Amino acid sequence: MKGPALAVMVRAPVPGQVKTRLQPHLSPEQCAALYTALLRDAIELACSVRAYAPFLAFTPAEAEEYFRGLVPTPMGIISQTGSDLGQRMQGVMERLDEEGYSPVVIVGSDLPALQPAALEQAVQSLRNADVCLGPSRDGGYYLVGGRRTCAPIFKGIPWGTSRVLEVTIEKSKAAGLTVALLGECADVDNLDDLNRLRLDIQRLRRIPGARVPVHTEAWLKNGGSLFQA
Repeated sequence: MKGPALAVMVRAPVPGQVKTRLQPHLSPEQCAALYTALLRDAIELACSVRAYAPFLAFTPAEAEEYFRGLVPTPMGIISQTGSDLGQRMQGVMERLDEEGYSPVVIVGSDLPALQPAALEQAVQSLRNADVCLGPSRDGGYYLVGGRRTCAPIFKGIPWGTSRVLEVTIEKSKAAGLTVALLGECADVDNLDDLNRLRLDIQRLRRIPGARVPVHTEAWLKNGGSLFQA
């Protein structure tokens, strides 16, 4: 086995197709610029955690050249496949499992306050648990990991609702899989999340050794200057 792998799920930052729940508070172009900043911070976070081999799992397929030009050399890239989020995450996990990586951990691209310690904790928890989940404030999860492909946990999930985490845990237990939960972390989907993000970054600046999402911070100070919390 090649050891643990960490895959960041990303989309091409096309105006009108990313962070749409922040409109009309932000323009489509501002949303795309914010997503690009979040994406750059997510890449740097993934590459900073030595416990994993980092990968970028991207969509759509025609954006491959863009992402190859964006990621640093140590980071691999793979294309997402499937018609819904569950199928895409299952496909990423199966692809990396087939390449000999275990466990495999998958995270989102809009977690600017996420710290390396949480990703290290995820791989440690998978020494004893079959599945690891990182709860988000909206009832979903920002991280999922498994020692094997864990296909049942990606099927029949009400994606986009407040029951994603609850149903995933139920599916895991029904399949005889043990589950470890990490601490809660917020993603950036709506106006409240963006307002909270400003405070989170200020808090991180006051913590010695904390990882600060510098690209997102720069967007808030410059590209996001027209938006006032």
